[in-house]
Formats: sequence, structure tokens, C-alpha cells
Amino acid sequence: YKMKRGKVKKQMKRNKWLAIAMTAVLGGSLFGCSGGASSAASGSGAANTELAESGKYSCSSTPLTLTAHIHWNNGIILNDDMIIPKEAARFTNITLKGTASPMETDSAQAFNLMITGKDLPDIVGGNRVDINKYGLEGAFIPLNDLIEEYAPDIQAVLEKYPDVKGAITAEDGNIYQIPFIYESQTSEAWFIRQDWLAAVGREMPTTVDELHDTLVAFIEQDANGNGKKDEICYFMRQSSLDNRMTPLLSLFGVSDYWHINADGSVSIGSYSQEYKEAVKRVSQWYAEGLIDPEIFTRDSNVREMLFSENNGGLTHDWVPSTSGYNKSTAEIVPGFHLVGLVPPADVNGDVWEVSSRDRLTGSGWAISSANEHPEETMKYMNFWFTEAGRRLSTYGVEGVTYNMVDGEPVYTDDMLNSSTPINGAIMKMGGQVEDMAYLHDDSYEKFMMDEEGAKLLEAYEETGVVGAKYPKVPALPFTEEETDLISSKYPVCRTYMLEQLQKWTFDGNNIDAEFDTYMETLRGMGMDEIQAAYQNAYDRLMEK
Repeated sequence: YKMKRGKVKKQMKRNKWLAIAMTAVLGGSLFGCSGGASSAASGSGAANTELAESGKYSCSSTPLTLTAHIHWNNGIILNDDMIIPKEAARFTNITLKGTASPMETDSAQAFNLMITGKDLPDIVGGNRVDINKYGLEGAFIPLNDLIEEYAPDIQAVLEKYPDVKGAITAEDGNIYQIPFIYESQTSEAWFIRQDWLAAVGREMPTTVDELHDTLVAFIEQDANGNGKKDEICYFMRQSSLDNRMTPLLSLFGVSDYWHINADGSVSIGSYSQEYKEAVKRVSQWYAEGLIDPEIFTRDSNVREMLFSENNGGLTHDWVPSTSGYNKSTAEIVPGFHLVGLVPPADVNGDVWEVSSRDRLTGSGWAISSANEHPEETMKYMNFWFTEAGRRLSTYGVEGVTYNMVDGEPVYTDDMLNSSTPINGAIMKMGGQVEDMAYLHDDSYEKFMMDEEGAKLLEAYEETGVVGAKYPKVPALPFTEEETDLISSKYPVCRTYMLEQLQKWTFDGNNIDAEFDTYMETLRGMGMDEIQAAYQNAYDRLMEK
């Protein structure tokens, strides 16, 4: 439901947070206090200076300072040295003052300490589950009417993506968090060594059987030419064990993500009868030496190591960074040529990509009940959804981290040649921080990939393979009861799933005899209830 402005003000002072808000007002706290906007960042472009001085994006008639708790990804903490929020102050007339302690390295713990403290900052970044939980208790104010009245760009995005609006709406019908939103869907993809294909006389594989035969040829015909059968055909970099076998399982018709079936039902492949045959095939490939023998124990540097040693042949990974190995490895391995591979048709003849970006990561920010300037704050949040705001968060400060070339932002040579990845460097400057929500702009990724990566992204888009067979579930509006059920039971189930996957990958001889027990064990752990929670939340989302 929508709350009128008077009700919003009442909401700001309700429940146990009444005392906090009143203490902030009477005690002269920093919440919403005025202050001078930051001066222009050194080197800022003339065009941005003119735009900032035009007042087009001004969110306050006088300079205003808002306190903000931004502690994201266990290490990105809002501080006074970040040049991107400083530049935003020139546009908006609002300066953010970070309150999260740099001494705390765990973002979840930092949030818990903040939320149970005496004073709440004006703006709080965090996970939607936590924001909604404390929003229902009065820590954060409903944003529905504020969005409608003061945030036209956010409103347009929510109208464009009704699933996003449905997902962020809490049980009481209110929105408490402005989320970070991804538009582009392609994230990871298949990559194979073209120079190895040429060495063994094979064409690009288009089916799972052709891929199998190609990997066999890599080993039997000594693709790397060193006279040893040491080729590591399929390997995976993911730090989480969850996803290391997911791409291979998809070749055998199974999605090991929570996904939507053609009939609208929600399920996960590792709790299905089809999973048994898929794991048997994976185990067979492992026995043939086609899968990295250390697949479950490799660290995140496996790409650098295997490519530089000329031992890696096939992987599934993030497109920009993986395609970049053509340049970095060419000097070490003469002739090294990594190319993108459209997913081979699976055992059922379907061509589809199992991975995709989630529209919502769960991160975003909220307006606390102690905030004395909710209208100005909402205007500020809306700024990050404008063209200027998205460019600032994505590319940084004009004249410092990028320049405009033919009407398009282009990173400076210092950014392009840095040993730090572009997105990592921008995050340290206060951009692309998911707790400081905006509509993600993936155009920067073209600066992180070579021609092969660009070709692959184009091929994925043209073929429509992402989500073609089993689209991943969108962000779901779980109730608190459903959230508690899933958080308490699913991690135990998932650990058991992965233990069995590892066991069966190494030795699949007993899968047939053990699979019914595996399914029964998961049932006893609560998988039916977990699946029902996903289904109910998805059905509610579809009804909104």
C-alpha cells in the first residue's frame, strides 16, 4: 500500500526507534546536519564543472552533510578520501560522511554493531533481508511515496523491471531499500584454446559429444606439444565449491542453480532424478582425465597458473577478465589463443547457458528513521540513477580517471595500464559500490576485454542462450519465516550435496546404489520445505 506523507513522518518515529530519533534531534547529533559541499575534485573536466554548476542535479538548496554507514564486501568502506562521492557533492550539494569503522573488516558484523548502537546514521547500506527486517521494526522509513515524488529515475527503473519492485517490497507492502540493479545478464561463458584445436586438427565443438572427443584429443594428441599427457582439459576458478561443476552439469541437462522450469515450478538440479545421470557422466569424464584432478581444491589463481604453464584447455569464467589472458599470456606462451565458445548442445540437444547475472545482488541503501532530510536524501539517491550519476559511479571523475572522446567516456592510460582491475580501482574511489545503489552500467567492461571477449558477448546475445532453458530464479520476496527456514536448513543441505558430488565425481561406481538414499537424506533435512518456500515466494512475485 502507499503511505501518505503524514504517515511517513509518523513511521519515522515509531516503535523503539522513537527514542533514537528524538535523541538525535534534541542532542544536536550529526544526523542530517548542514555542512559545506566538497570542492571540485582535482582535474575534473570542464564539461562536468559546467554541469555541476548548472544546478541540474542539485538535491538541496543549501550545502548538506548526511552521515552514511557504507561497509560493503568486507572491505569497501566510505571514507573522506574517496573522490567519487566528493565529485557527487559538486553535482548534488550533498556530502556523505562515512560512519563505518575501518577497524571492522566484516561487513555483516559492522552492520550488526551499527544497528544495535545508540545512533543511526542518515543513510544505511546493507543487505535487503536486514534492511527489511529492521524496516518493519521502524529503523528505516518507507520509501514508496518518496520515490514517486522525488525520484523519477528510480521510479522509471522500477516500472521497467516489475520483478525488481516486487522483490524489494517488504511484507507490509513498503519499500525500505533502494537496490543496486544489474541490467545486462551475461556474466560467465565458455572459453577454449583455439591454438590447441588447431594443434589436434579439431573444429569448434558444437555438441557435448564433440566437446568430449575434443578434450580426449587434447590429451591423446599432446595439444601443448611438450611430449607429456599433462593437459588439464576442463578447470574452474570459482572460489566457491558451489559452482565448480555447474557448467559441466549443464551439458548433461541439469541446472544446479535455483531455476524456473517451463511449467512455472521452481527447483534445483541437485535435488532431482535427472541429477543422477548427470553426475554419472561427470564422473566418467573425470575417470578419463578430462577434468582437472584438483578441481575442488584449486585457488583463484588457477587461470594464471594453468595458462602460463600452457596446460589449461577449457574453462568457464567471467568474460572480460578471461578474454584478457590473450594479451597477458602471449609473451609467455607463443601462439596462445583463447576464444569464446557458444555453449555446446547438451545431451538433450538444447543450447543454453546456465550462468547469468542476478538482476539484484541484495545490496542497496536505506533512509533511517533518524534522518531529518528524507526528501533531499531521496533526491540524492535518485542522482545515482541519472546519466551523470551512473557515469560517475562507473567511470569516476572526468579528467582524473577518464576523458570524454567523441562523446563517450574513455579511461585514462593510468587506469588502463594499472595492475589493479578497473572495477577494483573504481570501487576504492567510491564507485561501483553495491551498497551505494545505482543501475549498473556494464559499458566499462569493454575496456577489460579483447576482441575475442567482445565477439563472445555478441554471440551470446545473438543466440539468446542465457536463461534459454532454465532461467535462474529472480530475487524473491521471502517472508521472514521463509528466510529463517532457508537460512537454517539450506546450508546444511548444500554442504551434503557438495560432499556427495565430490565423492561421486572421484568414484561414480556407487551412484545407482546410493542415489535414493541421497534424495531421502535431503528430504529429511528439509529440502521439500525449502523448495516450497522458493515456490511460494516466486508465486507471490508473479502475482504482483
